[in-house]
Amino acid sequence: MRKFRLIALAAIAAVSMSAMAQYNYGHDHQYKPTSKTIYGGDNEDFGLLYVQYNPSKLRYSHDGATASTNYNAISLGYSYYFALGDVPFYISPGIAAQWLFTSDKQGSAEYKTNIISAKIPINLMYSIQVSSNFRIEPYAGIYGRINIWGQGKETYGGQSDTWDLFKDSEDSKAMKRFQLGWNAGLNFRITNAFTIGGGYYMDLMKVADHTRFQGFDITLGVNL
Repeated sequence: MRKFRLIALAAIAAVSMSAMAQYNYGHDHQYKPTSKTIYGGDNEDFGLLYVQYNPSKLRYSHDGATASTNYNAISLGYSYYFALGDVPFYISPGIAAQWLFTSDKQGSAEYKTNIISAKIPINLMYSIQVSSNFRIEPYAGIYGRINIWGQGKETYGGQSDTWDLFKDSEDSKAMKRFQLGWNAGLNFRITNAFTIGGGYYMDLMKVADHTRFQGFDITLGVNL
């Protein structure tokens, strides 16, 4: 009888272990206590192709005196978001082509400025999953902007004069070719297909004496 009990207990133990193994590994509804389950997302890498509108100011500040010139800008760029493990942090290097432009009239004279730049942002982003179709994603980081081409133009009395913004002239010193700056903002990822968002940027380096760019980033993008 004792021998029979031992055999029965061994059989029950074997069946129990087999059932547990089947539950954990044998079908799609197994319990996996990973941080991905806790955070509610798979945190996969993804790309973002975007267009931005950048209402900006070229601000002058020196010895208590301040002035500014309004600029508009349009940027077309691409960023890639690398997931940093299971925690929903991402690092996103990218590149964008940017066109800064302004037009101003003073009496009968009209002044236009155009600048073409390459902008290289590197941001850290935290992704908050609100639902399966909606994420809130605050970000912050730095950027470098390389000014490739810039032209000023004055039109007066039917005649016009143009000059290179990145070469010294009799009236002014050249603008600098490189700026370093910081940016921060908030994006909204919708159905894993689209991203919209807004942010703020400011140059840390002056583009000319006592002068730097700052403004806003309004983003519309497609997730790839």
